[in-house]
Amino acid sequence: MAYEEDSKKKCFTFIWKLENASYCWQNLYGCIDSPSFTVDDLFETKWKLKLYPFLENAIGFWLHRQADNKCAESVKIVFELAFLSSDGTVLSAYKVACLFKNGNSFGTNSFALRNEVFSARKLEFLPQDTLTTRCRIWKSFGDLSKNVQCSARNRIAVEKRSFFWNIKNFSSLKSGEKRTYEIKSHDNDRNFMSLELFLTDGVLCDEIIHFRIIPDYQSIKMSTFQLSIVEASKNAVKCFRDEFWSRDSSGSKDFTLFFTMSELLEKKSTFIPNDVLSLLCECAFSFGTMQEEIEKIDSDCIVVAKKKSDTVSTDAKNEFSVAKSSLLDNLKSMFSNSCVSDVKLRTKSQTYLSHKFILSAQSPVFKAMFSNDMKEKISECVDIEDLNDESVSRMLHYIYSAEVEELDWASATELYLAADKYQIINLKDICSSYLKTNLCIDNACEALVLADLHQDENLKGFVQDFIMSHGEDILNSEAWEQLAETNLKLAYETLLLKF
Repeated sequence: MAYEEDSKKKCFTFIWKLENASYCWQNLYGCIDSPSFTVDDLFETKWKLKLYPFLENAIGFWLHRQADNKCAESVKIVFELAFLSSDGTVLSAYKVACLFKNGNSFGTNSFALRNEVFSARKLEFLPQDTLTTRCRIWKSFGDLSKNVQCSARNRIAVEKRSFFWNIKNFSSLKSGEKRTYEIKSHDNDRNFMSLELFLTDGVLCDEIIHFRIIPDYQSIKMSTFQLSIVEASKNAVKCFRDEFWSRDSSGSKDFTLFFTMSELLEKKSTFIPNDVLSLLCECAFSFGTMQEEIEKIDSDCIVVAKKKSDTVSTDAKNEFSVAKSSLLDNLKSMFSNSCVSDVKLRTKSQTYLSHKFILSAQSPVFKAMFSNDMKEKISECVDIEDLNDESVSRMLHYIYSAEVEELDWASATELYLAADKYQIINLKDICSSYLKTNLCIDNACEALVLADLHQDENLKGFVQDFIMSHGEDILNSEAWEQLAETNLKLAYETLLLKF
């Protein structure tokens, strides 16, 4: 059913982010509730969203009206539920008109495929492991008095550990002999995961190296574990990674190392220097606690509609996504591996080690620096004095991971400047999209100056349209008065649009 006319009406928008989403621990049909929110224009009715992450192969998503005898017995609305990408694009959506009585819920148990969200298209649905959802509510008859946007978040509490397990005298380990490592709680010194390493005889009498992971499911609701062998050169060779859920409580999990004992001994100088096998263990634990908060409520903020993308997935596309994810993991590891860096980015207070070919691939400005006889090519150092440390760090994170860390208005503005300076177009577009989505009366003039300064006609036109649609509120503000004093030409140009 189509509701095209609703896009012209005022609506209540609720943006809900679930951080550390991949650590959901709920059992089958278990639910995660959003923080409650109130829609004043609908008789002050109270609502919440309900997310069901484990419904067989699907994810359920529902809007629930909370029981409240003080409010109207029933309200008829049109509402839309959506999953959003990092730039605000709609990845999955559900829209319907319903009559809500006290305690009613409406939605769907097949809102999105679980494999799509948590695996095949995880980079799209869960950037920085955050699921962004949106609920928009319109009156079925009539209109709300104003656009209102409310933002909230839930954060699944996760404890992360990274440590080395150094197994000494490794070559003397005998078949059947075990080495054990206990991971303990910081709070009460209780063991909540055990690691075991042991050997067994193989078919050709070559001893096979096994690992056993034993979680304490009374404490742990969900956990991830990754193990790598650290070479003498300090490079980490990833061996395996797996996830554990208490609802599957099948006990321990066993893994076999891809090297046999004799193969490791043949390359002893590489893998067992000083007869020590060094293992890097990286794990994260969810103990079933969650934090929630309402972030802000902005009245008269513009509501931006994004077109819905194609959600059809094929096996070939899934395979490509997995390969792409692996490539990005390798790039991230290069960012943290300073021993192969060949250029420094130097701000006023920090120095970041990087790689010329990766910077050149993402930025034509960096490419020109390192390709021509410029001072940066000769000195192997790029001085960046006009950007702050956080912006440079965020820019490098995007270059190496294609991911944008959580933004607010200030960080999005600073990152926009960095992306524009080095002509990283996709990053600039992401920042621009954030600024559009979070545009409101208080920051419209600031956004207009930014767009004009950087000759961004798309963003500039968008902001000018917003200013014209909120004429008196903005034109009578101190921000507009300051704009008229410092940039009269831009203010005059914007006013001309009204006539």
